Amino acid sequence: MIDLQRLRPEDALSFFRSKGLAPPDARFDFRDIWRNEHASNFVVAKAMRTDVLETIRGALDRALEGGGTLNSFMDELEPELKRLGWWGRGTERDPLTGELKNVRLGSPRRLRVIFDANMRAAHAAGKWARIQRTKAAFPFLRYVQIQRDTKREEHAIYHEVILPVDHPAWLRIFPPNGWRCGCTVQQLSQGMLERRGLKVTEDFELEERGVLNRRTGEIEPTALGVDPAWDSNAGHAWLDLGARHAGISGGLSAPAAATELGFAMRARLMGLGDGREHLGAFDLRTGEEIDWNVGKPKRVRLTSSIIGRLESGEGVGLVHNHPSSAPLSPDDMAVMFQRQVRSIVAVGHDGSLYRAQLLRPSRGNIWELSEVAAEIIDEIAPALTNTERDHAVRLAVLDVLQSQGLILYQESLGAQSQAVRGRIEETARGVAAALVRAMNGDP
Repeated sequence: MIDLQRLRPEDALSFFRSKGLAPPDARFDFRDIWRNEHASNFVVAKAMRTDVLETIRGALDRALEGGGTLNSFMDELEPELKRLGWWGRGTERDPLTGELKNVRLGSPRRLRVIFDANMRAAHAAGKWARIQRTKAAFPFLRYVQIQRDTKREEHAIYHEVILPVDHPAWLRIFPPNGWRCGCTVQQLSQGMLERRGLKVTEDFELEERGVLNRRTGEIEPTALGVDPAWDSNAGHAWLDLGARHAGISGGLSAPAAATELGFAMRARLMGLGDGREHLGAFDLRTGEEIDWNVGKPKRVRLTSSIIGRLESGEGVGLVHNHPSSAPLSPDDMAVMFQRQVRSIVAVGHDGSLYRAQLLRPSRGNIWELSEVAAEIIDEIAPALTNTERDHAVRLAVLDVLQSQGLILYQESLGAQSQAVRGRIEETARGVAAALVRAMNGDP
Protein backbone atom coordinates (compact mmCIF):
# COMPACT_ATOMS: atom_id res chain seq x y z
CA MET A 1 0.00 0.00 0.00
CA ILE A 2 1.28 3.49 -0.85
CA ASP A 3 1.99 5.59 2.23
CA LEU A 4 -0.69 8.28 2.23
CA GLN A 5 -0.58 9.26 5.88
CA ARG A 6 2.52 11.37 6.50
CA LEU A 7 1.39 14.80 5.35
CA ARG A 8 -1.57 16.93 6.32
CA PRO A 9 -3.03 17.76 2.88
CA GLU A 10 -5.24 20.83 3.26
CA ASP A 11 -6.97 20.39 -0.10
CA ALA A 12 -7.65 16.71 0.58
CA LEU A 13 -9.12 17.59 3.98
CA SER A 14 -11.31 20.31 2.43
CA PHE A 15 -12.60 17.83 -0.14
CA PHE A 16 -13.44 15.23 2.49
CA ARG A 17 -15.13 17.69 4.87
CA SER A 18 -17.25 19.24 2.12
CA LYS A 19 -19.17 16.00 1.61
CA GLY A 20 -22.60 15.41 3.03
CA LEU A 21 -23.88 12.03 4.17
CA ALA A 22 -25.45 10.00 1.38
CA PRO A 23 -29.26 9.72 1.56
CA PRO A 24 -30.48 6.72 3.60
CA ASP A 25 -31.83 4.93 0.53
CA ALA A 26 -28.42 5.17 -1.21
CA ARG A 27 -26.29 3.42 1.43
CA PHE A 28 -26.93 -0.26 0.75
CA ASP A 29 -24.73 -0.99 -2.28
CA PHE A 30 -21.51 0.72 -3.39
CA ARG A 31 -23.16 1.34 -6.77
CA ASP A 32 -25.99 3.39 -5.23
CA ILE A 33 -23.61 6.37 -5.07
CA TRP A 34 -21.77 6.20 -8.36
CA ARG A 35 -18.60 7.71 -9.74
CA ASN A 36 -18.58 11.51 -9.49
CA GLU A 37 -21.46 11.43 -6.99
CA HIS A 38 -18.82 10.53 -4.39
CA ALA A 39 -17.52 14.10 -4.67
CA SER A 40 -20.49 15.31 -2.62
CA ASN A 41 -21.69 12.18 -0.79
CA PHE A 42 -19.95 10.23 1.96
CA VAL A 43 -21.12 6.63 2.02
CA VAL A 44 -20.08 3.20 3.25
CA ALA A 45 -22.04 0.29 1.79
CA LYS A 46 -24.42 -1.33 4.31
CA ALA A 47 -23.92 1.50 6.84
CA MET A 48 -27.62 2.27 6.81
CA ARG A 49 -27.74 3.94 10.25
CA THR A 50 -26.58 7.55 10.42
CA ASP A 51 -24.76 7.06 13.74
CA VAL A 52 -22.64 4.31 12.16
CA LEU A 53 -21.88 6.39 9.08
CA GLU A 54 -20.95 9.43 11.16
CA THR A 55 -18.68 7.32 13.38
CA ILE A 56 -16.76 6.02 10.35
CA ARG A 57 -16.59 9.47 8.83
CA GLY A 58 -15.24 10.96 12.07
CA ALA A 59 -12.47 8.37 12.30
CA LEU A 60 -11.45 9.01 8.67
CA ASP A 61 -11.45 12.76 9.25
CA ARG A 62 -9.14 12.43 12.24
CA ALA A 63 -6.82 10.12 10.33
CA LEU A 64 -6.68 12.48 7.36
CA GLU A 65 -6.09 15.56 9.51
CA GLY A 66 -3.58 14.05 11.89
CA GLY A 67 -1.73 11.72 9.54
CA GLY A 68 -3.14 8.59 11.18
CA THR A 69 -2.11 5.17 9.94
CA LEU A 70 -4.29 2.27 8.91
CA ASN A 71 -3.50 0.51 12.18
CA SER A 72 -4.46 3.50 14.34
CA PHE A 73 -7.65 3.94 12.30
CA MET A 74 -8.61 0.30 12.83
CA ASP A 75 -7.67 0.29 16.51
CA GLU A 76 -9.90 3.32 17.12
CA LEU A 77 -12.84 2.31 14.98
CA GLU A 78 -13.28 -1.43 15.56
CA PRO A 79 -14.43 -1.20 19.21
CA GLU A 80 -16.76 1.70 18.36
CA LEU A 81 -18.44 -0.23 15.55
CA LYS A 82 -18.78 -3.30 17.76
CA ARG A 83 -20.40 -1.10 20.43
CA LEU A 84 -22.87 0.14 17.80
CA GLY A 85 -23.63 -3.42 16.68
CA TRP A 86 -22.19 -2.89 13.20
CA TRP A 87 -19.77 -5.81 13.06
CA GLY A 88 -19.73 -9.30 11.59
CA ARG A 89 -22.89 -10.24 9.73
CA GLY A 90 -26.31 -8.71 10.08
CA THR A 91 -29.64 -8.16 8.39
CA GLU A 92 -30.34 -5.02 6.36
CA ARG A 93 -33.20 -4.10 4.06
CA ASP A 94 -32.27 -3.29 0.47
CA PRO A 95 -34.15 -0.03 -0.35
CA LEU A 96 -34.11 -0.92 -4.05
CA THR A 97 -36.06 -4.17 -3.66
CA GLY A 98 -37.42 -3.98 -0.11
CA GLU A 99 -35.84 -7.38 0.56
CA LEU A 100 -34.19 -8.23 3.87
CA LYS A 101 -30.70 -9.58 3.25
CA ASN A 102 -27.99 -11.14 5.38
CA VAL A 103 -24.95 -8.96 4.70
CA ARG A 104 -21.37 -8.34 5.79
CA LEU A 105 -21.07 -5.33 8.09
CA GLY A 106 -17.80 -4.35 9.75
CA SER A 107 -14.67 -6.48 9.53
CA PRO A 108 -10.91 -5.88 9.46
CA ARG A 109 -10.91 -6.36 5.70
CA ARG A 110 -13.72 -3.85 5.22
CA LEU A 111 -11.96 -1.28 7.38
CA ARG A 112 -8.83 -1.62 5.24
CA VAL A 113 -10.88 -1.06 2.08
CA ILE A 114 -12.75 1.90 3.60
CA PHE A 115 -9.54 3.54 4.76
CA ASP A 116 -7.65 2.98 1.54
CA ALA A 117 -10.42 4.08 -0.83
CA ASN A 118 -11.28 7.25 1.08
CA MET A 119 -7.65 8.27 1.59
CA ARG A 120 -6.81 7.76 -2.07
CA ALA A 121 -9.89 9.64 -3.26
CA ALA A 122 -9.27 12.57 -0.91
CA HIS A 123 -5.62 12.84 -1.87
CA ALA A 124 -6.49 12.62 -5.57
CA ALA A 125 -9.07 15.41 -5.23
CA GLY A 126 -6.58 17.54 -3.32
CA LYS A 127 -3.96 16.94 -5.98
CA TRP A 128 -6.41 17.93 -8.73
CA ALA A 129 -7.14 21.19 -6.89
CA ARG A 130 -3.43 21.99 -6.72
CA ILE A 131 -3.04 21.09 -10.40
CA GLN A 132 -5.80 23.53 -11.32
CA ARG A 133 -4.16 26.32 -9.32
CA THR A 134 -0.78 25.84 -11.00
CA LYS A 135 -1.71 24.77 -14.51
CA ALA A 136 -0.70 28.09 -16.06
CA ALA A 137 2.92 27.33 -15.18
CA PHE A 138 2.68 23.52 -15.40
CA PRO A 139 0.10 22.80 -18.12
CA PHE A 140 0.80 19.09 -18.75
CA LEU A 141 0.17 15.84 -16.88
CA ARG A 142 2.12 12.61 -17.33
CA TYR A 143 0.45 9.35 -16.27
CA VAL A 144 2.82 7.16 -14.24
CA GLN A 145 2.19 3.56 -13.24
CA ILE A 146 4.26 2.74 -10.18
CA GLN A 147 6.41 -0.30 -10.92
CA ARG A 148 5.55 -2.85 -8.23
CA ASP A 149 4.63 -6.53 -8.03
CA THR A 150 0.93 -5.78 -7.56
CA LYS A 151 0.62 -3.29 -10.43
CA ARG A 152 -2.33 -3.79 -12.75
CA GLU A 153 -1.46 -4.69 -16.29
CA GLU A 154 -4.71 -3.15 -17.54
CA HIS A 155 -3.49 0.27 -16.37
CA ALA A 156 -0.26 -0.03 -18.34
CA ILE A 157 -1.96 1.35 -21.46
CA TYR A 158 -1.88 4.80 -19.83
CA HIS A 159 1.72 4.67 -18.56
CA GLU A 160 3.74 7.58 -20.01
CA VAL A 161 0.68 9.19 -21.62
CA ILE A 162 1.25 12.98 -21.56
CA LEU A 163 -1.71 15.30 -22.14
CA PRO A 164 -2.65 18.90 -21.34
CA VAL A 165 -4.21 19.37 -17.91
CA ASP A 166 -7.53 20.35 -19.51
CA HIS A 167 -7.70 17.33 -21.84
CA PRO A 168 -11.09 15.61 -21.29
CA ALA A 169 -9.40 12.22 -20.80
CA TRP A 170 -8.32 13.29 -17.31
CA LEU A 171 -11.99 13.41 -16.29
CA ARG A 172 -12.06 9.63 -16.85
CA ILE A 173 -8.56 8.28 -16.14
CA PHE A 174 -7.15 10.57 -13.45
CA PRO A 175 -5.81 8.07 -10.88
CA PRO A 176 -6.65 6.16 -8.79
CA ASN A 177 -8.36 3.99 -11.39
CA GLY A 178 -9.35 1.07 -9.19
CA TRP A 179 -9.35 -0.31 -5.68
CA ARG A 180 -5.83 0.07 -4.20
CA CYS A 181 -4.55 1.48 -7.51
CA GLY A 182 -1.05 2.93 -7.10
CA CYS A 183 -0.94 5.00 -10.30
CA THR A 184 -0.23 8.72 -10.13
CA VAL A 185 0.43 11.74 -12.35
CA GLN A 186 3.33 14.17 -12.65
CA GLN A 187 2.66 17.81 -13.49
CA LEU A 188 5.11 19.23 -16.03
CA SER A 189 5.99 22.54 -17.66
CA GLN A 190 6.95 22.98 -21.31
CA GLY A 191 10.57 23.42 -20.21
CA MET A 192 10.50 20.18 -18.22
CA LEU A 193 9.18 18.32 -21.25
CA GLU A 194 11.98 19.65 -23.40
CA ARG A 195 14.74 18.96 -20.88
CA ARG A 196 13.57 15.38 -20.40
CA GLY A 197 13.05 14.74 -24.09
CA LEU A 198 9.32 14.11 -23.59
CA LYS A 199 6.47 14.94 -25.95
CA VAL A 200 2.73 15.33 -25.61
CA THR A 201 0.93 12.16 -26.72
CA GLU A 202 -0.48 12.82 -30.16
CA ASP A 203 -3.98 11.86 -31.30
CA PHE A 204 -4.87 10.27 -27.96
CA GLU A 205 -8.36 8.78 -27.99
CA LEU A 206 -9.91 7.19 -24.95
CA GLU A 207 -11.17 3.67 -25.62
CA GLU A 208 -14.28 2.44 -23.85
CA ARG A 209 -16.09 -0.77 -23.02
CA GLY A 210 -19.66 -1.33 -21.89
CA VAL A 211 -20.21 -2.46 -18.29
CA LEU A 212 -23.52 -3.60 -16.82
CA ASN A 213 -24.53 -1.78 -13.64
CA ARG A 214 -26.59 -4.43 -11.87
CA ARG A 215 -28.29 -1.86 -9.66
CA THR A 216 -29.69 0.15 -12.56
CA GLY A 217 -29.73 -2.49 -15.29
CA GLU A 218 -27.96 -0.07 -17.63
CA ILE A 219 -24.90 -0.65 -19.78
CA GLU A 220 -22.51 2.16 -18.90
CA PRO A 221 -19.54 3.28 -21.01
CA THR A 222 -16.35 2.78 -19.02
CA ALA A 223 -12.78 3.75 -19.87
CA LEU A 224 -10.74 0.75 -20.94
CA GLY A 225 -8.71 -0.68 -18.07
CA VAL A 226 -10.47 1.39 -15.39
CA ASP A 227 -12.58 -0.25 -12.68
CA PRO A 228 -16.20 0.81 -13.36
CA ALA A 229 -16.64 2.55 -9.98
CA TRP A 230 -13.50 4.65 -10.53
CA ASP A 231 -14.25 6.01 -14.01
CA SER A 232 -14.45 9.57 -12.73
CA ASN A 233 -12.53 12.55 -11.42
CA ALA A 234 -13.95 13.45 -8.02
CA GLY A 235 -11.67 16.48 -7.76
CA HIS A 236 -13.13 17.94 -10.96
CA ALA A 237 -16.69 17.21 -9.85
CA TRP A 238 -15.91 18.83 -6.49
CA LEU A 239 -14.51 22.00 -8.05
CA ASP A 240 -16.81 22.32 -11.04
CA LEU A 241 -19.37 25.01 -10.31
CA GLY A 242 -20.69 25.25 -13.86
CA ALA A 243 -24.00 23.45 -13.38
CA ARG A 244 -24.80 25.28 -10.14
CA HIS A 245 -23.91 28.63 -11.63
CA ALA A 246 -26.11 28.07 -14.69
CA GLY A 247 -29.08 27.77 -12.37
CA ILE A 248 -28.62 31.23 -10.84
CA SER A 249 -27.07 33.26 -13.67
CA GLY A 250 -30.19 34.00 -15.69
CA GLY A 251 -30.33 37.59 -16.94
CA LEU A 252 -26.58 38.08 -17.13
CA SER A 253 -24.94 38.71 -20.48
CA ALA A 254 -22.81 35.82 -21.74
CA PRO A 255 -19.51 37.69 -21.08
CA ALA A 256 -20.59 38.70 -17.58
CA ALA A 257 -21.75 35.15 -16.74
CA ALA A 258 -18.43 33.72 -17.93
CA THR A 259 -16.43 36.19 -15.82
CA GLU A 260 -18.58 35.59 -12.77
CA LEU A 261 -18.19 31.81 -13.03
CA GLY A 262 -14.45 32.15 -13.54
CA PHE A 263 -14.19 34.39 -10.47
CA ALA A 264 -16.24 31.94 -8.40
CA MET A 265 -14.01 29.01 -9.34
CA ARG A 266 -10.86 31.05 -8.73
CA ALA A 267 -12.08 32.33 -5.35
CA ARG A 268 -13.01 28.86 -4.18
CA LEU A 269 -9.76 27.28 -5.33
CA MET A 270 -7.58 29.96 -3.80
CA GLY A 271 -9.61 30.11 -0.62
CA LEU A 272 -9.29 26.37 -0.10
CA GLY A 273 -5.56 26.71 -0.67
CA ASP A 274 -4.76 29.53 1.73
CA GLY A 275 -7.79 29.78 4.02
CA ARG A 276 -8.37 33.44 3.17
CA GLU A 277 -11.20 35.30 1.51
CA HIS A 278 -10.74 36.39 -2.10
CA LEU A 279 -12.82 39.06 -3.85
CA GLY A 280 -13.29 39.79 -7.53
CA ALA A 281 -15.19 42.68 -9.15
CA PHE A 282 -16.41 42.87 -12.74
CA ASP A 283 -18.58 44.94 -15.04
CA LEU A 284 -22.08 43.42 -15.18
CA ARG A 285 -22.64 44.63 -18.73
CA THR A 286 -19.39 43.72 -20.48
CA GLY A 287 -17.86 41.14 -18.18
CA GLU A 288 -14.69 43.26 -17.88
CA GLU A 289 -12.56 42.29 -14.86
CA ILE A 290 -12.18 45.34 -12.61
CA ASP A 291 -10.01 44.09 -9.75
CA TRP A 292 -9.09 41.17 -7.51
CA ASN A 293 -8.23 41.43 -3.82
CA VAL A 294 -7.11 39.01 -1.14
CA GLY A 295 -8.24 39.30 2.47
CA LYS A 296 -6.10 39.54 5.54
CA PRO A 297 -6.93 37.34 8.51
CA LYS A 298 -10.38 38.97 8.54
CA ARG A 299 -12.81 39.92 5.81
CA VAL A 300 -11.57 41.05 2.40
CA ARG A 301 -12.11 44.74 1.61
CA LEU A 302 -13.14 46.68 -1.48
CA THR A 303 -10.17 48.22 -3.27
CA SER A 304 -10.04 51.86 -4.36
CA SER A 305 -10.54 50.89 -8.00
CA ILE A 306 -13.69 48.92 -7.13
CA ILE A 307 -15.04 51.79 -5.02
CA GLY A 308 -14.30 54.22 -7.83
CA ARG A 309 -16.35 52.19 -10.31
CA LEU A 310 -19.20 51.91 -7.83
CA GLU A 311 -19.21 55.64 -7.14
CA SER A 312 -19.41 56.33 -10.87
CA GLY A 313 -22.75 54.51 -10.90
CA GLU A 314 -21.62 51.61 -13.08
CA GLY A 315 -23.18 48.18 -12.66
CA VAL A 316 -20.61 46.20 -10.68
CA GLY A 317 -20.81 42.58 -9.60
CA LEU A 318 -18.80 41.14 -6.72
CA VAL A 319 -17.74 37.51 -6.20
CA HIS A 320 -16.05 36.14 -3.10
CA ASN A 321 -15.53 32.88 -1.25
CA HIS A 322 -16.76 31.89 2.18
CA PRO A 323 -14.63 29.79 4.55
CA SER A 324 -17.87 28.03 5.51
CA SER A 325 -20.92 26.80 3.62
CA ALA A 326 -23.18 29.53 5.05
CA PRO A 327 -25.24 31.92 2.87
CA LEU A 328 -24.54 35.60 2.19
CA SER A 329 -23.76 37.43 5.42
CA PRO A 330 -25.18 40.63 6.95
CA ASP A 331 -21.81 42.21 6.02
CA ASP A 332 -22.49 41.32 2.38
CA MET A 333 -25.90 42.91 2.51
CA ALA A 334 -24.60 46.03 4.27
CA VAL A 335 -22.00 46.49 1.53
CA MET A 336 -24.66 45.95 -1.14
CA PHE A 337 -26.91 48.72 0.22
CA GLN A 338 -24.19 51.16 1.32
CA ARG A 339 -22.23 50.93 -1.94
CA GLN A 340 -25.15 50.22 -4.28
CA VAL A 341 -23.60 46.99 -5.51
CA ARG A 342 -25.89 45.48 -8.13
CA SER A 343 -24.95 41.83 -7.54
CA ILE A 344 -23.03 39.83 -4.95
CA VAL A 345 -22.19 36.15 -5.34
CA ALA A 346 -20.57 34.06 -2.61
CA VAL A 347 -19.21 30.56 -3.13
CA GLY A 348 -19.24 28.35 -0.06
CA HIS A 349 -16.62 25.92 1.12
CA ASP A 350 -18.75 23.04 -0.21
CA GLY A 351 -19.39 24.67 -3.60
CA SER A 352 -22.72 26.26 -2.68
CA LEU A 353 -23.47 29.41 -4.66
CA TYR A 354 -25.47 32.31 -3.20
CA ARG A 355 -26.52 35.41 -5.14
CA ALA A 356 -28.29 38.61 -4.12
CA GLN A 357 -29.30 41.19 -6.73
CA LEU A 358 -30.16 44.72 -5.65
CA LEU A 359 -33.74 45.71 -6.57
CA ARG A 360 -34.08 48.96 -4.66
CA PRO A 361 -32.00 50.85 -2.07
CA SER A 362 -32.55 50.69 1.66
CA ARG A 363 -31.21 52.68 4.61
CA GLY A 364 -32.15 50.05 7.14
CA ASN A 365 -29.57 48.79 9.64
CA ILE A 366 -28.67 45.28 8.48
CA TRP A 367 -26.52 44.53 11.53
CA GLU A 368 -29.37 45.49 13.89
CA LEU A 369 -31.68 43.21 11.91
CA SER A 370 -29.23 40.31 12.26
CA GLU A 371 -28.79 40.97 16.00
CA VAL A 372 -32.55 40.80 16.53
CA ALA A 373 -32.67 37.59 14.48
CA ALA A 374 -29.96 36.10 16.68
CA GLU A 375 -31.87 37.04 19.84
CA ILE A 376 -35.04 35.39 18.53
CA ILE A 377 -33.14 32.22 17.60
CA ASP A 378 -31.51 32.05 21.04
CA GLU A 379 -34.98 32.22 22.55
CA ILE A 380 -36.82 29.72 20.35
CA ALA A 381 -34.00 27.34 19.39
CA PRO A 382 -31.26 27.51 22.05
CA ALA A 383 -29.96 24.02 21.18
CA LEU A 384 -28.63 25.02 17.76
CA THR A 385 -24.90 24.72 17.24
CA ASN A 386 -22.89 27.84 16.37
CA THR A 387 -22.81 26.78 12.71
CA GLU A 388 -26.56 26.18 12.62
CA ARG A 389 -27.24 29.47 14.43
CA ASP A 390 -25.09 31.49 12.00
CA HIS A 391 -26.71 29.80 9.02
CA ALA A 392 -30.22 30.46 10.39
CA VAL A 393 -29.49 34.14 11.12
CA ARG A 394 -28.21 34.73 7.60
CA LEU A 395 -31.10 32.90 5.98
CA ALA A 396 -33.67 34.80 8.06
CA VAL A 397 -32.15 38.18 7.14
CA LEU A 398 -32.07 37.29 3.44
CA ASP A 399 -35.68 36.09 3.61
CA VAL A 400 -36.78 39.40 5.15
CA LEU A 401 -34.90 41.51 2.60
CA GLN A 402 -36.46 39.54 -0.24
CA SER A 403 -39.97 39.71 1.25
CA GLN A 404 -39.58 43.52 1.42
CA GLY A 405 -38.74 43.65 -2.29
CA LEU A 406 -35.21 44.91 -1.65
CA ILE A 407 -33.28 42.03 -3.20
CA LEU A 408 -33.73 39.03 -5.44
CA TYR A 409 -32.08 36.08 -3.71
CA GLN A 410 -31.03 32.84 -5.43
CA GLU A 411 -28.95 29.88 -4.33
CA SER A 412 -27.70 26.49 -5.43
CA LEU A 413 -26.64 24.38 -2.47
CA GLY A 414 -23.79 21.95 -2.01
CA ALA A 415 -23.99 18.84 0.15
CA GLN A 416 -22.79 20.41 3.39
CA SER A 417 -25.17 23.35 3.18
CA GLN A 418 -28.07 21.07 2.29
CA ALA A 419 -27.45 19.05 5.44
CA VAL A 420 -27.46 22.17 7.64
CA ARG A 421 -30.44 23.65 5.81
CA GLY A 422 -32.57 20.62 6.53
CA ARG A 423 -32.03 21.15 10.25
CA ILE A 424 -32.59 24.91 10.49
CA GLU A 425 -34.83 25.98 7.60
CA GLU A 426 -38.08 25.87 9.54
CA THR A 427 -36.51 27.85 12.39
CA ALA A 428 -35.10 30.44 9.99
CA ARG A 429 -38.48 30.94 8.31
CA GLY A 430 -40.13 31.42 11.69
CA VAL A 431 -37.51 34.00 12.66
CA ALA A 432 -38.01 35.83 9.36
CA ALA A 433 -41.77 36.01 9.97
CA ALA A 434 -41.17 37.38 13.48
CA LEU A 435 -38.79 40.02 12.09
CA VAL A 436 -41.36 41.16 9.52
CA ARG A 437 -44.02 41.45 12.21
CA ALA A 438 -41.65 43.51 14.35
CA MET A 439 -40.80 45.79 11.41
CA ASN A 440 -44.52 46.34 10.79
CA GLY A 441 -45.17 47.08 14.46
CA ASP A 442 -47.27 43.95 14.98
CA PRO A 443 -47.09 42.04 18.29
